[in-house]
Amino acid sequence: MTGILRPPHHPPPSGDGPPALPDAVPDARPDAVAPGAPAAPAPAATPRQRDAYFDNVKFFLIMLVVLGHFWEVFRKDSGAANAAYTVVYAFHMPVFVFVAGYFSRGFMRSTDKFRGIFPTLVVPFVIFNALYRLLTFFNVDDFQLMGAFRPQYLMWFLVALVLWRLSAPLWSHLRYPVGTAVVLSLIAGTWSFNSDPTLCRAAGLLPFFVLGLTIRTGGDREGSRRGYRPGPVQALRDRGWTRWPGMFVLLAALPVAYVWERGTIVPKIEHGVRLWNRGYEHMGFSLQEGISYRALAMVFALVLGVAFLAAVPRGRAWYTRLGTRTMYVYLLHGLVVKSLDYGGVLDGRFFQTPAGLVLVTAGALALGVVLATPPVVRLTRWAIEPQGRWLLKPSQGTT
Repeated sequence: MTGILRPPHHPPPSGDGPPALPDAVPDARPDAVAPGAPAAPAPAATPRQRDAYFDNVKFFLIMLVVLGHFWEVFRKDSGAANAAYTVVYAFHMPVFVFVAGYFSRGFMRSTDKFRGIFPTLVVPFVIFNALYRLLTFFNVDDFQLMGAFRPQYLMWFLVALVLWRLSAPLWSHLRYPVGTAVVLSLIAGTWSFNSDPTLCRAAGLLPFFVLGLTIRTGGDREGSRRGYRPGPVQALRDRGWTRWPGMFVLLAALPVAYVWERGTIVPKIEHGVRLWNRGYEHMGFSLQEGISYRALAMVFALVLGVAFLAAVPRGRAWYTRLGTRTMYVYLLHGLVVKSLDYGGVLDGRFFQTPAGLVLVTAGALALGVVLATPPVVRLTRWAIEPQGRWLLKPSQGTT
């Protein structure tokens, strides 16, 4: 399953950059010009700057992705691990998809953007899907020749991102794009393609991509006519006091999830609801139950996602640069997780103890950091950012 701050505002993202969570490039605030005053000369072009806040968002999101895949081993045996796992999976992928949509806006404006889909998404998919497939040779139960070309493990996200980006031009023409995407997501839970986890996730998480794609930013036309108004994301991160309420909501969600998952007060949460990978029938729901649970999952993702975005630090830190390499962490950590899983390493008795859980958690965080370091990037760039432009026809310069 891919930024540097010029406070306080930035423009609608261009969609360039690594595919998992693309780079954030800020906009300058529109300058006010007095009526009748001569137009100011066009400023000299300045190098694009990254947005530290969004790089921080991407760093913490990818750390949650890594933690979630390691915690999955413990969720059945540890109530605390299961509660943390439930909270993380309630919002981290929806926010991941939202940010991907937020930096895919260029696909609504320029057909030339689609040229990047093949070298940045399709080619890495082919490479890593083959690598993940090779790992199944170590587990005979998981190896089936019929599924050789199906998305393996984390690779569903690359396929879904291709589908979402191809749909980007459509949403700019709709009066209510997010509402339409929500309705499609709720209805899609009844369709027959839900037997395929990749398509099920692509349809279920679609509203979060469309929300990121169409949410108002501070540099829109309305702002230039009526005075600058920051978009919701900018307003959230510009108000520093929101960090503490955001952290409180995330922490308060842990005991709530712990009680919920015990099933003594309210029914336990069906695992497929938070993974977005199963249709209503496959989870044993009626139509009304399925729609209700998916709508509830959207509400939880929205509330916890806003809390997460509010809690993320705004300024530059040691991890900010690492947040520019989320695709490396995303694609590579799964190989480690699957190798440990097929090797039975995490099945040892020690890893089923609280001390083992703490050790695995620390190891997962360390792994996420290491995979984003320059030496790893240099060694694996050939596979994650391959030179695939030679596969494309020369650009015609059309938009």
